[in-house]
Amino acid sequence: MIINLSTPRTEYFADATPKEILAQYIMKNNITVKDVQRYHVSNQCVIGTKEQDLDALVRREGYTINSLDLVERISGSNGKLIILPPEYRIESEDVRQAVVYSLDTLVKLDSVVLRRELLGEKAPKGKMSAKLKQQEQWSPEKVIGAALEYLHSHKEEYAEKTLCSYSWFGKDNHRRVVSLYRAIQGAELRAFQDYAAFRLLIPTFRKELRTGKSCQTQKELTREELDVRKEKVERYERYLKNHHTAKQIQQLDVLFTDLIELVAIPFAYSGGRIMRVPSRSRPERQYEVKLTSVPLLKSGNATAYSLVWELRGKCGCEDKLYRSDRRHQAIDKGNDEDFFCAHEIAASYSLRKMNEKKDAMISMLPFVLPTKNMMDFVDTLRYNTVMLEFNDATQRWSKHALNHTEIENLLWKKVMAEGYSACFTTDISKFKEQKYDPHLDLVKFR
Repeated sequence: MIINLSTPRTEYFADATPKEILAQYIMKNNITVKDVQRYHVSNQCVIGTKEQDLDALVRREGYTINSLDLVERISGSNGKLIILPPEYRIESEDVRQAVVYSLDTLVKLDSVVLRRELLGEKAPKGKMSAKLKQQEQWSPEKVIGAALEYLHSHKEEYAEKTLCSYSWFGKDNHRRVVSLYRAIQGAELRAFQDYAAFRLLIPTFRKELRTGKSCQTQKELTREELDVRKEKVERYERYLKNHHTAKQIQQLDVLFTDLIELVAIPFAYSGGRIMRVPSRSRPERQYEVKLTSVPLLKSGNATAYSLVWELRGKCGCEDKLYRSDRRHQAIDKGNDEDFFCAHEIAASYSLRKMNEKKDAMISMLPFVLPTKNMMDFVDTLRYNTVMLEFNDATQRWSKHALNHTEIENLLWKKVMAEGYSACFTTDISKFKEQKYDPHLDLVKFR
């Protein structure tokens, strides 16, 4: 995501409007479709049709779409304005059907097809047991990677199909649902809290080191507590010294409520945690997120390969409230669902970071992390893309920024076109091996 530092914190996570997107290219108030057509003549926008003919699109004749070709054009757009035809529109009524009711928009990680892809003839017909998952090292990187690579190898079959999330069943018969876009937003929220911590905690810890007292409680700090603060200040400043946006980070309009924090003590044999996570649109608000079946285990413990698929979250946000428990075939048929919201995903990443140097750690999570390649694509869809839609009643064209479901659908097409490893990973160690810092692309500044 891109944060405009000239705006207040309430707007940091706001979606771009069509006016804001077009104003980067056309210096005029009240930009019309005709203005866009004139701009295209001299500047050659990327048009979301095979023919690249904007006039034919506006005439509503003589054009075709090819989503795999579109992905390639968007990926190579280099900041150009992108105009999509109405075929990529997913109306608000259709969003609800696709996101919360349809089974056809899900990529199922526990399907027979995927089990056979990974296990061959020995694949069980029914559910995999915890023992078998441990034996086969059923890691998210292996399973999610195989599912998305299957789409890549069958891309011509799936290219024009609407997809919204990947899913699997836990042993409680609850379907877990993860949206690619929400996974990215969760990673962005976690990166944002890191920047907020740099902005707020360095001066706070420095004051506590000078006074020897907690700024929050005014109690005397122990030698161990002071040493922890000193180590964190040194680590934070060392990171910022090599960070090309260190000055922008110091300009962030943030509060202590923008930090992700532990609440209360662990429960359920340390597999349960309550975390406080900031709201993206309302800085004064925080959500209390409960995580259970957290795969917090000693390194090398094979239980992680089964427990990671049992992770659950509870959050009071609208995403969680309105996107879970909807896919029932009848009042007495179907299963409850857990749709993972961005707050739960960010909380999971934070908990992993908090425990990375302890005896018990989180070695794997079932959420994809975007590569630089994917983040560039996401930001192009957010900040450089508009969609045209024709209104039959008024006989006029209108302009739209992409909604989240439309973005999600195009992310899946990116995976189909380029494969899993070009777009995502669940293994943070891969970034460390590449010496790549995902913060640099998860949060950018303007």
